[in-house]
Amino acid sequence: MTDILRGKRLEPMDDLALKITSSVETDKRIQKAVVYVNMAHVLALYNARAISKEDMSKIMKALSEELGGFPLDYRYEDVHMSLEQDLSLKIGEVAGHIGLAKSRNDQVATAIRLELKEELLSVMESLESLIENILNVASENVKTFFITFTHLQPAQASTGAHWLLSYAWALLRDLERLKLAYSITDMSPMGSAANAGSLVPVDRYEEADMLGFSGLVENTIDAVSTRDFIFDALYSITSISLNLSKLSADIISFMSLGILDLDDKFVSTSSIMPQKRNPVVAEIVRAKSAVLTSNLIGAMEIVRGLNSSYNLDLQEITPRLWASIDEVSSILKVMSGMVLGIKFNENKAEELAKKAFVIASDLAEFISLKFGVPFREAHHIVGEAVKSSEAGGELISSLIEILKQNGINADAQELTQVINPVSSIEKKITAGGPHPKESIRQINMINLKLKEFEDFVNLSKRKIEKTYQMMINKGWY
Repeated sequence: MTDILRGKRLEPMDDLALKITSSVETDKRIQKAVVYVNMAHVLALYNARAISKEDMSKIMKALSEELGGFPLDYRYEDVHMSLEQDLSLKIGEVAGHIGLAKSRNDQVATAIRLELKEELLSVMESLESLIENILNVASENVKTFFITFTHLQPAQASTGAHWLLSYAWALLRDLERLKLAYSITDMSPMGSAANAGSLVPVDRYEEADMLGFSGLVENTIDAVSTRDFIFDALYSITSISLNLSKLSADIISFMSLGILDLDDKFVSTSSIMPQKRNPVVAEIVRAKSAVLTSNLIGAMEIVRGLNSSYNLDLQEITPRLWASIDEVSSILKVMSGMVLGIKFNENKAEELAKKAFVIASDLAEFISLKFGVPFREAHHIVGEAVKSSEAGGELISSLIEILKQNGINADAQELTQVINPVSSIEKKITAGGPHPKESIRQINMINLKLKEFEDFVNLSKRKIEKTYQMMINKGWY
């Protein structure tokens, strides 16, 4: 084994111990980012007059060739030493300059942030697509009769759009969280070295600018040790998964009631029961939210009890980050396709609405407003009428009789109009409610907000691309 890291200080490490502590498998994700970090650092060393122009040019040229990939070997512990080893084989001892004023501590934190920025933008794009698809289906169903539920029991009259928009708004907040996570990630730890900087007067602000960061993680100890930016990303991802788990649970329940259906592409059948159409995709999405939650909690548990500054324990957080990124990316894409295939069964919904008395709250409010009865008393009157109806009576007849007992004469025709669940929607003008005009207003609002996010993502992607191109195109001529 080479002595590039251990030198004459330590004897060779136990091979199994090496494999356990090596991060090369996870490091594949940040391989290109590590090269860019080293390119910026070499330029910063040259600008600080710590290395000659000749050495800078030689290293920069070699690093640009490493952007296509280089061998990763667990014997060198990680991507950082693997890169230095490969450079040494290609350009000799001059490659050793890349270790000046730099530690794997600040380098890995910087590379993870660089990669994560791009990953977060990608997740944001996928989430935007899902929300757009939800809006497309909602716009086609602003007048489609549907039912709301509480405690898994039919509650009130609504529309398909009203239900779908509840998820559009929730996922829009997840976009806000992703954007905040991006801004927190967009800070550079580079130049902190191990944890207290270096004798070399490297300009940390310059390095941050060369790498396209918006600013610094100012304190050098904090810079190498904090992984809170990962927690912010993981929480945003977990929140998405929880919202999609709830959406999946709704779909599963509604399919069982027959008021909603999915396209064949997103259901399966039974190995023995040929009639079955099982919402298996929704079930798996619901289960995967638990995995994503565990990644967040696991990452937080790793830092619980750690001392300040860098500890190798932090290395175990990164695999959970990339696993969650990959998982949520897949989930978002499959859910984006699945929601487009949602079909509402209005006939079934109306049957269930009548059977479940979803207009009971409308009746209670009508009685309270029409006859000046305190709402709680009206609530009791309607409750009694519903109970009588469940026992075999007719709702309106029972209600009129009970109202008479309370000294109130009601018109049967007027009450009959109130218990129409479809007309109930037209009478509700509450902001954010199920009225078709309200749904259209919400769809327009969300579309405007999505445009803002789209502009942010595109601007951020152009900034990253421009930054890397500038790095590649200057420095070693």
